[in-house]
Amino acid sequence: MYTTAALASLLAVATAHQNFHQFWVDGVSPGKDIGIRMPPSNSPVTDISSNDIVCNVGGTKVPSGVKTVAAKEGSEIKVQWDQSGHPGPITHMLYGPVDDASKATGIGAGWIKIDELDYVDGKWANEIMEADDMTHTFKLPTGLASGEYLLRSEMLALHAAQTEGGAQFYIGCAELKITGTGSTNCSPKITLPGAYKATDSNIYIPNFYNGFNAASYKAPGGAVATCAAGAGGSAPQPAPISTAEPISTVAPTSTAAQQTTLTTRTSTETGPRPTTAPGSVPMYGQCGGIGYTGETKCVSGAKCAVQNDYYSQCVSA
Repeated sequence: MYTTAALASLLAVATAHQNFHQFWVDGVSPGKDIGIRMPPSNSPVTDISSNDIVCNVGGTKVPSGVKTVAAKEGSEIKVQWDQSGHPGPITHMLYGPVDDASKATGIGAGWIKIDELDYVDGKWANEIMEADDMTHTFKLPTGLASGEYLLRSEMLALHAAQTEGGAQFYIGCAELKITGTGSTNCSPKITLPGAYKATDSNIYIPNFYNGFNAASYKAPGGAVATCAAGAGGSAPQPAPISTAEPISTVAPTSTAAQQTTLTTRTSTETGPRPTTAPGSVPMYGQCGGIGYTGETKCVSGAKCAVQNDYYSQCVSA
């Protein structure tokens, strides 16, 4: 017979399971569970060698029967998940372009990471999202080719990561039709399944509760991609630089509730230096980074702040 404490523990585990239920493109949502390949349950994927790691259980069956939602390169995307008390990051990937997203399984090469939020100012991504109705906002990269894409949203729960195979992947794939001005030359590419290994140091963390440095954590899937036009990973995110601590950044949402502090530091890496000279790059737009060839001067009241080697962003001066 279960004790009261044991029942409470089981209830906490059950309610911590989650799904990706809704998203907004530039402030407009198609509706709850619309445009998303919904799995049969809110249980996690733990076998990262299976096809379920792509778009969750049943997510690779095509045609999907899911509505494809219009977007454009640089669009602001806001996602909303079920509540979860499990610590861990959130990441987003794109697969495409393809002629028909409803017929794309997403299995194999062709994915790119476009957004990542790990551990910022003492809080995991799930905690940051909880403060804003379990939402997270980022931008699609510029430099994308026009076509249809799968948008993969992943929340990784690390509460059991001290055991090999204990990490829990919660995944949902939306279907987008993106209007872009670039080519298919975005890199690095990611293969699913295949990119994740059970013994990877960001998936299997034996010392998670005993001396683990969460501030240095980076989510699975490698680096945020860059695309032909120079902008990739349009969402601000924490990234280690040549200082003792990582930069802490959080993408602002379209709601007033999610107002977080953006901390920047002077970087010794290559790339443009921050500037307050008035220009044409809007607030939160890209203003520099390795391979970037666009405008580097921010609008009045903003400055160009280095986020990582490949991405500098206009922030409030």
